[in-house]
Amino acid sequence: MKININHKTIYNYSDVVPRLIQSVRLYPTKCVNQKTIKWSIKSSKGVISESHQDSLGHQIFNIYNTDLVGAQTIVSKGTIETKDTSGVLKGLKETINPLCFVRNTKLTYPCKKIIKLSKKLNKYSEDDISFCHKMNDVVSKSIKYVSGSTTVYTSAQKSIEQGEGVCQDFAHILISLARFYGFPARYINGFLFEEGDSFENSTHAWVEIFINDLGWVGFDPTQNKCVDEKYIRLCCGLDFLDASLIKGVKTNFNGVEDLKVDVSIDSCQ
Repeated sequence: MKININHKTIYNYSDVVPRLIQSVRLYPTKCVNQKTIKWSIKSSKGVISESHQDSLGHQIFNIYNTDLVGAQTIVSKGTIETKDTSGVLKGLKETINPLCFVRNTKLTYPCKKIIKLSKKLNKYSEDDISFCHKMNDVVSKSIKYVSGSTTVYTSAQKSIEQGEGVCQDFAHILISLARFYGFPARYINGFLFEEGDSFENSTHAWVEIFINDLGWVGFDPTQNKCVDEKYIRLCCGLDFLDASLIKGVKTNFNGVEDLKVDVSIDSCQ
């Protein structure tokens, strides 16, 4: 399947930013599951340069700005050809041990309600892949999808206690539950092509769980399924904040930063 993507991030600064350095992870993952036909990353202000490939396989770009005034727009766009591998991530060049993704963060630490979900499961009655599918199903029913009901700082505990959230919250709950059972699990940031009305006009979040003899397998608790050819993977991390697409460091800036994101996705076949 060939998918066109146009992702636009717009920053507005209330005052002059004397110096700004941004690390950008907006280049699609290089793996068997997807092939980049064409892709570009551009910034309306500053100098952008390709930096390096990190230990997780991310292609890193840096943007350098001095005395930035007003708005800055970062656009990443292109065409990706995807294939359905039944959720199994293949051919990813990374050097990190999967066990690094067993530890929790403030956003994924399991609370009583998340641990209570485990009572609906029996890890020892079936194989790991079947068990992970059941975890995904249980989490998909643990909260309701309500757009705008949480923020980027909402933890798995907070979202399950209030009973609603968005894709990042479903992902954090599944990561928390999987790690509770000892599975390495990580947060994935990317895109999802949906015909008709989508859940969000933005990026999408799902989870990869490491399963022995299979490797990393993608589960989407928001959609209650494994990832397929409609998913485009960008980057991974311990949680939403760790898997942010753009991270910036500003010096001597005392103003206010406003952020808007716009995404358009369509199939070209």
